[in-house]
Amino acid sequence: MMTIEKNLKNLIMQQSKINNENGFEIKKMHKKLALYGAGGHASEVIAQLSYKFKSIKLFVDDKYVTSDLEPIGNFNPEEYAIMIPVSDSNAREKMVHKLPLETQFWSFIHPTALLMDDATIKLGVGCFIGAYSILTTDIVIGDHAILNRGVHVGHGCRIGDYFSAMPSSVVSGDVVIGNNVYLGTNASVKEKISICDGVTIGMNSPVHHNINESGIYVGDNLRKL
Repeated sequence: MMTIEKNLKNLIMQQSKINNENGFEIKKMHKKLALYGAGGHASEVIAQLSYKFKSIKLFVDDKYVTSDLEPIGNFNPEEYAIMIPVSDSNAREKMVHKLPLETQFWSFIHPTALLMDDATIKLGVGCFIGAYSILTTDIVIGDHAILNRGVHVGHGCRIGDYFSAMPSSVVSGDVVIGNNVYLGTNASVKEKISICDGVTIGMNSPVHHNINESGIYVGDNLRKL
């Protein structure tokens, strides 16, 4: 499996402005780009990296190694910058902590994603913003967030690290979300809601009241399992 080509690197750079102050764009690091993880969600990320290039260096844990997948022990932070395209927030955090301290992370914003007021939008490192997602204005999202296809985030939101938003999930304006929060497909969050750390919202579930206790919440009445 070949490493990502120079043209793909240039394409990704073009898709994100270089602005170190707001932190949501890829820094020029002159390194090859790689992914850590090769499951189903990773395949979707690879498909969205480019319409032309679909091959990229993939690192995995030892038990998943194949002829096409490199063991993560071979990862060299001097040679590669990396992104973790795993949908599970907690798993993604554990994988980050397995990597060397000097590891650099790269982010990707799909060309069809719309950042309406990008000067006021701040993204952390290692983030993926998928196709047809919309971020409006005055938004802060922490490190290693994944916004899959068609995710909407409204004005004034403050979102922590390891946020996972699955396809067509919606976060309304002035919402505060903690770390390691997962929104299932078509989940929605009402405006001015607060969600604490370690919460999973099931698919199609509306969040219409604050959540102050970690756990899994599902259904129209948002009951905790």
